[in-house]
Amino acid sequence: MPFLSLNGITVPVVEGRRRQVNIGIDSRSFSGVYRLGRRATRQEWEFKTGPLSSVEALALRGLIAGDGHALAFDGDTFTSRGLASSIATGGLFQDARFGGGFELPIGVSCGWAMQLGPRWTTLHHLFDATGAVWLQVINRSDGARWIQGTPAASAGGLVVSGGALSLTGALNLRRFDDVVGLPLIAPDAWIPEVAAWHSARAWSALPYLTAGGDFAVGETKVLGEVRDGEFVEFIHQGTRVIGERLEFTLREV
Repeated sequence: MPFLSLNGITVPVVEGRRRQVNIGIDSRSFSGVYRLGRRATRQEWEFKTGPLSSVEALALRGLIAGDGHALAFDGDTFTSRGLASSIATGGLFQDARFGGGFELPIGVSCGWAMQLGPRWTTLHHLFDATGAVWLQVINRSDGARWIQGTPAASAGGLVVSGGALSLTGALNLRRFDDVVGLPLIAPDAWIPEVAAWHSARAWSALPYLTAGGDFAVGETKVLGEVRDGEFVEFIHQGTRVIGERLEFTLREV
């Protein structure tokens, strides 16, 4: 198990510290007696990564910040950030891959203006009615695609155009679940971890993340913030490059 992972993705940290945040105010009475006003405590963690290539640093910044949208379809078609679909079509159903799902008629599309930009990665689950199985699909803006973690040619009924994500129903491929749009390119090294995590459980409701690993007991729901970056020169894949070390904070929700 890695020391720190976010939504199943290993974060290469080399240094960290933990801070306890008290909820409430402690004080002293007029007589000097100490009065405990603490109602609850939360944890915060500050980490530093090792040297990262520019591609890795950019992707990790977006991951830590919780950038993007997640569609769970548990009761509505709003994203985790409250974005409504641009076309009111399709229907919800139960007992999908993770709770509720979304079904489209053949040839009908539904989109969300997620503003993913020119560099993006999408994740979703697609029900193959022919094989009666749910398939985990990953698409990337450079044209790379994976189904069940294996390189594939099909985009699984998902298209990103002008930063907007849309789903289209096709014969025997009309049901979708847990659709995620990330405004970053997931590095190749992330793909096995992303596929394994997303095949087993729903993505977190962005911007919230699930932090796991040896840094804490069990998993923790967190919000992340990248604070600073330090430019460094190092050897990457046999070549001397200028990269970056990141400093970031995770706050227990």
